[in-house]
Amino acid sequence: MSAPTITMDVDVDEYWSNETVIVGPPAHIAAMKLANKIVLSVIMLFIMLAMGCTITVKDVKDALRFPKSVLIGTLCQFVLMPLTGFCLALALSLPAHYAIGVLVISCCPGGTISNLFTFWANGDVCLSVCMTTISTVVAIGMMPFNLFIYSRVWTDDRAIIPFVSIFTSLVCILIPVAIGMLIRWKREKWTKLITRTGSIFGMLGIALSITLTALVNPSTYRVVWRVWICLVFMPAMGATFGYALATLLRRPTTHCRTIAFETGIQSVSLAMTLILLTFGDSPFMYNVLIFPSLYGPCEIVQGFVAIFIFRLFPGRRREREQDREYQGKREENFGLQKTLKETRV
Repeated sequence: MSAPTITMDVDVDEYWSNETVIVGPPAHIAAMKLANKIVLSVIMLFIMLAMGCTITVKDVKDALRFPKSVLIGTLCQFVLMPLTGFCLALALSLPAHYAIGVLVISCCPGGTISNLFTFWANGDVCLSVCMTTISTVVAIGMMPFNLFIYSRVWTDDRAIIPFVSIFTSLVCILIPVAIGMLIRWKREKWTKLITRTGSIFGMLGIALSITLTALVNPSTYRVVWRVWICLVFMPAMGATFGYALATLLRRPTTHCRTIAFETGIQSVSLAMTLILLTFGDSPFMYNVLIFPSLYGPCEIVQGFVAIFIFRLFPGRRREREQDREYQGKREENFGLQKTLKETRV
């Protein structure tokens, strides 16, 4: 398959020469890339196992029985985020290869690291896992749809959607979460230790991954200032829009936090897989990969800032009152539905 045609309407400030595409990386760079991949895979699996230990079957049933928050998160993920990425790329007049990277990231589903950040920020972990799973499934249709709509400005060909990677992401989410839920059901006294250990290893793994990424691709950080502006604003705007919409629609505070993380944090690995499949034969592939490579560390740093703000938020008493009120209404609605069902019988 021929590589997509990218319209280069501005001077290309190349940091990756054509020789970079032809000549393979040195042995130590290849080893660090492999180490980074292994570290991320193991850490993500362990994080999802730890998150599963905080969830019960009742939590999942409640989240799916009242799906308003899930629908709000999906709307933010696949409507607000692609539009935000498109507008930022146009407003900053990004070169085509950077703009395509921005679009691909903005069209991706939520990343699994959002589940850990939700846990650290005292959000709703069950809702976060459900949203990540559902957004990954919805991405099968919404990713090509959004890319078809917004990419016309910079490219004439369609992106290749990595369905295998999407399925793999689903498996990596559901299996460790299910095992964690099983551990909580059978050995609840183990869950506290597993959750704490998962949080610690998650933080260490994130730090190690950022360090390895900087060592493997140091030239990636030498980009034009407009790219850095986009990197700072895009995840922050996504999280802010998600939180604001959830607040406007009167969701509990814990749900608002969860939706904010799910909207602002994207699946970088899925974005990079899509770019490799679509632009694998193009000399501009590495240029397109630059923005997703930088987006991962940026969204993580901003995630930690958001956690710090959320945990210091002074309205903890108001938050608990809102959550109790929401829980009471949910149980009241469930009781009413059960009564009506028994009456019909």
